[in-house]
Amino acid sequence: MAADCFGVSPKVHTMESWQMRCGISEADARGSPVQGWFGMSDSELLVTALSGLVGLLPEPGDLTEPLHRLIDSATDALDLAGCAVLLVADGSSGVVTATPAALADVALSQRSSARGPALDALRHGEPVAVADVRERHSSWPEYTSVAARHGVRAVAEIPMRSGTTTVGALGMYAYDPREWTEPELSVGALLAGIAAGHILTAERLRAQQRLTEQLQHALDSRVLVEQAKGVIANARSTTPQAAYELIRAHARRHRVSVHAVAGGIIELGLRI
Repeated sequence: MAADCFGVSPKVHTMESWQMRCGISEADARGSPVQGWFGMSDSELLVTALSGLVGLLPEPGDLTEPLHRLIDSATDALDLAGCAVLLVADGSSGVVTATPAALADVALSQRSSARGPALDALRHGEPVAVADVRERHSSWPEYTSVAARHGVRAVAEIPMRSGTTTVGALGMYAYDPREWTEPELSVGALLAGIAAGHILTAERLRAQQRLTEQLQHALDSRVLVEQAKGVIANARSTTPQAAYELIRAHARRHRVSVHAVAGGIIELGLRI
């Protein structure tokens, strides 16, 4: 599970709880996701939304592409004013990506007050849909003031979750009051889940890449030291172990690493 951010501990809902909330029967859940969750027009909405994420391949540590694809797909499919993504991970204070960029101010206004729809969505693990943000001024005074300044009237915040891990919240914005429908929230949740999976995969790829680089560096260092031992052993007519002791003693005297001395022997012709 993603680390606490802004004092928020993301709550996890199982697929069964989502089925109950959305009025989905067990039979529908086992059948076609399009037929079970959406009507015919909503099926077209779903296809439009998913088309923006087709062909998206995770890259190590790259969050920009999946986040922009998520925002563009949701904005186009649901006819939104724009979207913003608030990420939470490893105790960081939050990272925002928004289109248009001005919506970043709206999303980030929740940082100082630790109040807002995205934080509520993360705390409770379910979407927070507000038809008119002016009606929530008493709950989120700073957030609603910034939203009004940027012309935002309606917002829906959806947790971005893959499995049991929550990586952030997708904020969907409208410039006019809007009653968010269940299909719209379901499409938003689906897109947010796909993007969350890409983000987690990118992070795992980056961790694997770092580990591979570390192992390769260790192997290269070991090979270099072994080569240096052979050179010194041959030059001094001694054993490889005795040659290594000479290399290590030289490194200590000059306050450098054994690897640096080995590099000097192989690459610069150093003799000790």
